[in-house]
Amino acid sequence: MPALDASLIRLHRIGTAPPLVLLHALGATRAMWDGLAGLAARFELISYDLPCHGETPAPASHFEIEDLADQLAAVLTGIGIARAHIAGSSLGGMVAQCFAAAYPSRVDRLVLCDTSPGLSEGMTEELLTMPGSGLAQAAMARADLMDLAEEIYAPALILCADGADLAMREGADFLARSIPRGELAFVAGTRSNVVIERPEWVARVVRDFLGR
Repeated sequence: MPALDASLIRLHRIGTAPPLVLLHALGATRAMWDGLAGLAARFELISYDLPCHGETPAPASHFEIEDLADQLAAVLTGIGIARAHIAGSSLGGMVAQCFAAAYPSRVDRLVLCDTSPGLSEGMTEELLTMPGSGLAQAAMARADLMDLAEEIYAPALILCADGADLAMREGADFLARSIPRGELAFVAGTRSNVVIERPEWVARVVRDFLGR
């Protein structure tokens, strides 16, 4: 049995094909993507709350980023979607990286926002000592996806807040250099979450990138 039960996921779907899966940031919910709802005119937007967030309960035991990627695969299989665009932010961006490397035939294009293949020592310590730290924070802190980047063959757009700390900026740069078809943009006027801080700009850039 899979480590995470896909049947516990409540999916939200608007728009029409092609499908675009939206994976939210740590501590957020699927609602963080509401500012990009206009993309439903061109894509079927599929979103859900990751375990320990919003509508999705915490599992009985610990899990890893790989388990979240496998859960995404099961979710898509359950609704008959063989291939989709995948967009992820922060924790969701780690899931997207892992999914793209593990299931390359299921990913059309990839959008990674404010994410990294692994956290710095300082970021890990901050994450594990923050109020309410739990299973999701621990999974993110343990993640080491550095070796997966070269195995991501889908075209990938990496967006990073230009006001992010150095470690996050370096992580974004690593992804853009290591993913064979990766490209990077630092988003002006943002500090930590480009999707929340500049939703209209992100929606336009994502629409153009996915439409190539």
